[in-house]
Amino acid sequence: MHGFSDRELSYLREHDLARLATATPGGAPHVVPVRIHLDEERGVIGVGSRVLPGAARPRRYRRQVEDNPQVALVVDDFAESGPRGLSIHGLGRVHTEGGERLKDGFEPVWVEIMPVRISSWGIDSAPHDPPRTRIVGEGL
Repeated sequence: MHGFSDRELSYLREHDLARLATATPGGAPHVVPVRIHLDEERGVIGVGSRVLPGAARPRRYRRQVEDNPQVALVVDDFAESGPRGLSIHGLGRVHTEGGERLKDGFEPVWVEIMPVRISSWGIDSAPHDPPRTRIVGEGL
């Protein structure tokens, strides 16, 4: 069971680029572009990254999720009909293996996002209607 509508699932299947927001230890926002993978059966989003040659340090967002699991993810675009997208607030969890199964070229470490609040616009509604927001989990 998950909180995504059929149209939202379809939208997420078609888009694999998103922006992930985490918080620094001091509470400042940190936003980065990420590639995502939708696990439709479980209703969670996987965030992975490619192996970067010469990168000695883990991705900053992964360290931040370990310190503070509250995250936000935005997947959006601008269609002919107007803006559309999803804003997903949830809880992140870092996994040390399995990321390579999400997408070709991903490294083993990945972040799983369990949605708590989902807002969408222009997907289940007209592009300029207010967002459709609902609580789908606990923890924020």
